[in-house]
Amino acid sequence: MSDALCSRRRQQVVLSGTVPTSESVDLDCVIVDILSRLPAKSLLRFRCVCKAWRALVSDPYFIRKHLSRINTKISTSYSLLIKEQIFRSAEYEAILNCLSHDGPLPSRRLDFPVFDPLINVSNIKIVGSCNGLICLILDIYTEESFTFMLWNPCTGESQVLPQPPFNSSGQKCFFGFGYDSTTDDYKVILGSYKSGYEFVVAVFMLKRGWWRKLERLNRYSEVNWVGCLVNEALHWVLHDPEDGGFISSRIVSFDLAEEKFHEIPFPYPLNPNDRRGLIVELGILCNCLTLVFRTMYSDAGGNLTMWVMKDYGVEESWTEIIDIPSSEYIYLTCISENGEVLMRLRDEGSLALYNPKEKTIRIVMGYGRYRHETVTYIETLVSPLTGSTGASV
Repeated sequence: MSDALCSRRRQQVVLSGTVPTSESVDLDCVIVDILSRLPAKSLLRFRCVCKAWRALVSDPYFIRKHLSRINTKISTSYSLLIKEQIFRSAEYEAILNCLSHDGPLPSRRLDFPVFDPLINVSNIKIVGSCNGLICLILDIYTEESFTFMLWNPCTGESQVLPQPPFNSSGQKCFFGFGYDSTTDDYKVILGSYKSGYEFVVAVFMLKRGWWRKLERLNRYSEVNWVGCLVNEALHWVLHDPEDGGFISSRIVSFDLAEEKFHEIPFPYPLNPNDRRGLIVELGILCNCLTLVFRTMYSDAGGNLTMWVMKDYGVEESWTEIIDIPSSEYIYLTCISENGEVLMRLRDEGSLALYNPKEKTIRIVMGYGRYRHETVTYIETLVSPLTGSTGASV
């Protein structure tokens, strides 16, 4: 346990329930260390044990310690957030079991905080996930400025953010969400095109609670929609407006600490003749940046390939890991040890499993009138109200 947390514990009722002594404080350190290794859902239940445990679960130092215990490099640390007409969550173990057994994907319904009865969940856009917090746009089709919300599905806490300093709806725009370790703060990024190739960018900082405009930039004029968070930077595929808006062979990244744009090259330069009908999407797999290439129109009927950058920022580390002879599916989030992939049907939006050995598809959720949108997340105690600091409950 950190010295800061031990010092705080000396000033509070000891967790062991004994008279405060040097021995009981040492015992408290052991208890805190054990509790920090437990799942967040268990810790939330333990709040009713006693006042000291209730205060501990909301202690910012304990929340950071608990977060640091989660191994984000292994898939079993994650859950899958699924948005349809409601929000659901599926644990990775359930997904693995679904890979080896026939049947639907087990999931549980999440209690989504509805502040306005007119909010339609199907119009909500998932912006991103970071340290257990989910960033959402409450109505992506609004004619007014976007309304962002931060939500922790595990604790149930949420916060609607102040309105951005400019109207971005109905225009080309881009956005993202992530964490800046240099300031220990969470940031929401919103960019909107104003005229020609010029756009304006604003940053919301959770600790300060307000938006801040960055200086006008005009270097990158064709990045759109949701940025993919990897290595504390947001990433978009770059389109070249001077070449008909076709995909360029570059990725644009926005460093959350520097608040500057950078470039990352594709694993290989695109053939100009192959760009028509080509869709390129960014993703993340075990903390590594991924690129998915989908060809929609070809004599072979299209195909899907995935590349992963195993060493961030090193062009030579791009490695191809998946090649699927189909254009009907979009790579999603999960790959099992035997190579099975959780996908989404391009047209229906249903979730399906692809077996690369047998080249078969099995629907595990969907075939309804709702399109599924998903994001992986970890269950933490991080508060959407103050970031690392836990709110009193």
